[in-house]
Amino acid sequence: MTSFKMKYPITPRYLTGPSKRRPSLPLDCCRFMVAHDTGNPGSTAAANVSYYERSRNDMSSSAHVFVDDKEIIECIPFLTGPAEKAYHVIYDVKTDNARYGADANDAAGGAELCYGGKIDNQEAYKRYVWVMAYSCYRYGLNPATDITGHYILDPARRTDPQNALRLLGKTFTDFVADVVKEYSECLEEEYTMRPEDANDIIKTFLSPAWFNFDAQMKQALKDGRYDNAKQCLQYRDHQKFLANELRKASGQPVE
Repeated sequence: MTSFKMKYPITPRYLTGPSKRRPSLPLDCCRFMVAHDTGNPGSTAAANVSYYERSRNDMSSSAHVFVDDKEIIECIPFLTGPAEKAYHVIYDVKTDNARYGADANDAAGGAELCYGGKIDNQEAYKRYVWVMAYSCYRYGLNPATDITGHYILDPARRTDPQNALRLLGKTFTDFVADVVKEYSECLEEEYTMRPEDANDIIKTFLSPAWFNFDAQMKQALKDGRYDNAKQCLQYRDHQKFLANELRKASGQPVE
């Protein structure tokens, strides 16, 4: 059993939702990652997230994670909570469907690289490569084949992450190779939890909690308490997420 080296902290700073930028909709099974850059040299991760929060009801474009030379900030849950959708690629393009069989907004993580100005580009790039590698680990993706660029999906409108990569003297192929290398170097062997122990925890705690939240959700829907129902749904699904993490830690297939 392997774990992944957590070289950098990921700070959850979620946008208020439901809103245009954070619709608070669950992400389908993550099939690939989309690499972006901000297109705004000098803007930090914190500044971008703050702007997104202020304009959360003005427009829908978004991303899951912003990375600069000092911080990795997650503004829509993806690596630090149950994954939600972020609208980071327009639905009109069909390249994502042709490549991966799904729309990026429904089945992909979106990470933004901050660059330029007073940002140390090399340090930001190191963190960005790591967070891409960790995302692939977290969702069982192949970093060699399951990372694409925004400019690849929407070539008529977008150039990212090429803007940042050019400053670094990198091609997109170089970037993917760096993520593959980081992925390999961050894999660590660890002791595996016994399947019987994992299953005992699931049976004793997580399964009853799942059914409890499921019953509360159904009752809230019946009573017309839709906000409560939505919260119960998130709590219910998080029990399944935790159960699958235990299954992975004990070498069992996820369900």
